[in-house]
Amino acid sequence: MKMNKKSVVAIAIVAAAVVASVVAVAVWKAQPKGMTVAVSTLPDSLNPVLEQNTSGLNADELVFDGLTNFEITEDSSSGRGVLYADLALAEYIEQDTSDKKTYTVTLRDVYWHDSTAEKPHVVTADDVAYSYQAYVLPENNSPKRDYILSFIEDVQAVDEKTVKILFKNPIPEFRAYPVLTFKIIPHFYKGQEMSVNLREGENERNFATSPVGTGPFKLASWEIGKWLTFSANGLYSSVKNVPQADSLVIKRTIDPIVRMNELRKGSINMILETNPMDRASVAKIDNVDINSYMPYAFYDVEINTSLFQSAEGRQAMAMALDKRNLIPGITDQRDGVVLNNGPFPSNLFEVSVPDYYKDEVPNLLPYNLEKAKFLAEKGGISGQNAILIYPDSMGDFGKQMAEGIVAQLSKIGLNVEARRTGDQVFNRMVNKEKSFELALVYREGFDNVYSSMGAYYRSGSAENVTGIADKELDSLFDEWEKTNVTKDWIDLTLKINKRVSELSPALYLCSLQKDVYSRGLSNILIATDNPFLSAEDWKFKD
Repeated sequence: MKMNKKSVVAIAIVAAAVVASVVAVAVWKAQPKGMTVAVSTLPDSLNPVLEQNTSGLNADELVFDGLTNFEITEDSSSGRGVLYADLALAEYIEQDTSDKKTYTVTLRDVYWHDSTAEKPHVVTADDVAYSYQAYVLPENNSPKRDYILSFIEDVQAVDEKTVKILFKNPIPEFRAYPVLTFKIIPHFYKGQEMSVNLREGENERNFATSPVGTGPFKLASWEIGKWLTFSANGLYSSVKNVPQADSLVIKRTIDPIVRMNELRKGSINMILETNPMDRASVAKIDNVDINSYMPYAFYDVEINTSLFQSAEGRQAMAMALDKRNLIPGITDQRDGVVLNNGPFPSNLFEVSVPDYYKDEVPNLLPYNLEKAKFLAEKGGISGQNAILIYPDSMGDFGKQMAEGIVAQLSKIGLNVEARRTGDQVFNRMVNKEKSFELALVYREGFDNVYSSMGAYYRSGSAENVTGIADKELDSLFDEWEKTNVTKDWIDLTLKINKRVSELSPALYLCSLQKDVYSRGLSNILIATDNPFLSAEDWKFKD
């Protein structure tokens, strides 16, 4: 091939362009540096009002604060993390002693992430009032709407630094503080006032993928489908400690085998989604730490009461379950397993009011196979067929739990078939259509899930998937949610436990210890299903 000077130059230009494009692609694909956490699903957005994805709700903890934040401290006796709510954007919170429903909040001087020396942007009472209105606006369809509305009547800006919170009923501090952890967002974004409807405008939609918060980290980059990178907020000392790590990366890694291989190699530093059946083998891996915690979450089997109408039949199912031996090697452990004695875990009081009351919630439907057989005959479920569905996301662990339930219920003559179901289909059948017979569910939430228990059982509630309707139970939950006296709250909890046990709308199983695997990190303290609550304290080992 004969080439002249022009062709040589042209080829050189093309070659340079090709090299440049390769380099550009390589840079684009390179994993960002920083403390790296592997997850199977990335957030859909980082707007805490709208986000319904668990991964997004967890990541919101890095970017935003509430008037109060959930914090984690180490229990001196066990060495485990203990969850509590503490002041964050609020510098003071004062309860009106006359009505015990009104709380006055004085705000700290806290700066939004977009603040500069020339243009400081400080959190104001108007931001707090605006955030509340955004959460409760029906058009936003916030997943926190019903929870917030069940407690709060109104939020009012008194002046720039003062907020008045009006609760619907008298409420003690130990229940009020968790309610006030909902995240605060700015009512001005990029120089424009935000609409309360966060779905209607371009500026509002941009906020979801390029948010401005006050939290320990601020969003640095977002590679769709791959990772999110966060940089430390150097101004966070006004709320808590400035993060130990300069940057944090949340990386999408779907395959659990790939996640483990990357952890071994050190290309990731933490795995959040783990299988309790892997604990023994992971413990043998060098340089990998297991950080365990007991979540505010539980497994249970929801019963469609329109199909299983007999309370005796439902009680029979409950008493047929030998929970300790449901999955040998897992539920038979004495450590890391809390059995649910009805709608509440046995250790509810120890967790919620340890300084006042530590007795266990009683088990009114203990394992008793002979009595279960009698009630199964009386309730007409002996010889009946049923389908138990469980979501794909539970994986092999869900399969083993479902199979254990099937085997134990067969002993009272109930013929159950376990079916693994895609998560979207499962959600539609259970939560929307309520077109199931039996459903194995995992109730979770890093805020104390038991504080909103009434929503699961109130007559006509959207979250009441079992269809149970009982005036006595409705009345008990009304009192339970209004009480301002700890002793009365305990007494009502015991009454609710008794009435729910009589009705048996679900089969209450257990809460299981969960594990987070880490490599090369220290100061890892986790107490809930949101591991990022203490992320500002994490650091690389020396």
